[in-house]
Amino acid sequence: MAVLYRLYQNNNKKNTKAYGKWYAKCIHTNLYGTDELALEVQRNCSMKKSDVKAVIEELCEVMARELGNSHAIRLEGLGTFYPNLKSTGTVTVREFNASKNITKVGIRFAPMRKKDSGTNSYTKPMTASWHIQEAPKNTVMPEPIDDEGGEGGGEGGEP
Repeated sequence: MAVLYRLYQNNNKKNTKAYGKWYAKCIHTNLYGTDELALEVQRNCSMKKSDVKAVIEELCEVMARELGNSHAIRLEGLGTFYPNLKSTGTVTVREFNASKNITKVGIRFAPMRKKDSGTNSYTKPMTASWHIQEAPKNTVMPEPIDDEGGEGGGEGGEP
């Protein structure tokens, strides 16, 4: 299996550097929920699906609380989650009002990286073995997945 993409052309005339250029956009062919993940984990270890699901649900609660306390969370082998804010600027400090100027609250995710001592470069172990290929033209894709307001990667380029 592979990570699939489709090409799209940037039609945003406001972004003059990217306008008219072609970019790859990752497409998703399925959505794995907690039940599906718990079933997969059950197949690979001695825990029951219900136990795995309980752990995942509790992890979500603990992460929400800790991120809400301005803590970053590192899950070894996966990466680090950070609370994130976007805001509009003000000319002076006194003009800043959190309820007016903070426009978005979210969570960032940074995949785990490992430094290769030989090349002095970083790799992302989770993505290192991925194969990337263009989706077949006749593939029917499901409706876009709503990530419930999460902030993450993006498609790359400058669209």
